[in-house]
Amino acid sequence: MQRLNSMNFSSGPCAKHPQWESPTGILAGRSHRSADGLAMIEEVLDLQRKILKIPDDYHIGIVSASSTGALETLLWSLLGVNGVDIISHCVFSRHWENDIVNELKLQDVRVFRGDFPAMADTKDVDFDRDVVFCWTSTTSGVSFRNADWIAADRKGLTICDAASGVFIFDFDWSKLDATAFSWQKGLGGEAGFGIIVLSPKAIARLETHKPSWPMPRIFRIANDKKVNWDIFKGRTINTLSMLCIEDFLNALQWVEKIGGSTALLQRVENNYAVICNWISRSNCFKFLTDEKYRAHHIACLDIIAAKYQKLSEADKWSFLKKIVQVCEQKKIGFDFLGHISTKPHLRIWCGPTIETSMLENFLPNLEDVCCELMSNSLF
Repeated sequence: MQRLNSMNFSSGPCAKHPQWESPTGILAGRSHRSADGLAMIEEVLDLQRKILKIPDDYHIGIVSASSTGALETLLWSLLGVNGVDIISHCVFSRHWENDIVNELKLQDVRVFRGDFPAMADTKDVDFDRDVVFCWTSTTSGVSFRNADWIAADRKGLTICDAASGVFIFDFDWSKLDATAFSWQKGLGGEAGFGIIVLSPKAIARLETHKPSWPMPRIFRIANDKKVNWDIFKGRTINTLSMLCIEDFLNALQWVEKIGGSTALLQRVENNYAVICNWISRSNCFKFLTDEKYRAHHIACLDIIAAKYQKLSEADKWSFLKKIVQVCEQKKIGFDFLGHISTKPHLRIWCGPTIETSMLENFLPNLEDVCCELMSNSLF
């Protein structure tokens, strides 16, 4: 069954692309290690490399547990040689901070914090150390725009959670040594599987460093300084769903059809223009963040009204949940409540699988619902 013009604005899993159709299931029930299964997996890996312009000497592997599993695999496998600088400005970077400090128990750790919704200051980050960071925060709507701030002559590794940035930005891979992302974000693929992309420098770390901690098998991309090359040839540690592989292959083929990564970036900018135009005329909403680090593919919004601003956080969340509930009941739009681990806000995913027409239909209706609820609320 085809699903077109969906009004889903979730930040993960994200909306399917406009020409999406349910997988045929041509390899459902077949082994992911069969010749046909491996051929489809290899096609996905090759298309990812082509679309994302990943250098030929970088290695791409599929791991379990989405971007979380991918990033944890990198942390557990690569850290322990150098001191670590953590850029911690969002919910997920706080998770990586916790695991590095409290689970891996590394001693030489520096944390550069940014309080919600601000980006952390990176000017004192030391690239002779290993640096861990999130490229984009879906939980606050901030993002790096480029990798100019990363030293080209660094001695340490850069370990990047690119979950909400991949297929959105044109990455300078020379600045990224170990990158993690998933299929469920930029192109609306199915959840459950993660991607790791390793530079030659990261591979060298695997071949020269044996972590001092016990290594769960699920993270074991190297064993006794020997890289498990099968992982980078489509032979995963865990069983893959061939339905998910086929689904993501369809998304990658759609990207090729519309013009590759250039077309994806243009779709994001077109959507951002719609959001900005609406915000400039809105009587209810404003951006949560300033332009310098504002993500163009995630619109995190605050409500302007002074009476709303005087509410407690609990009451703000209650009001925002009511907005989402009414919109969903009216089938105006779905899944745009801000991340519950942050402060009250709404967030609208407007990445490359979102059509500008979806936003043009949704935003005025969202404004009407907000105004109506304000007039009928405890305000």
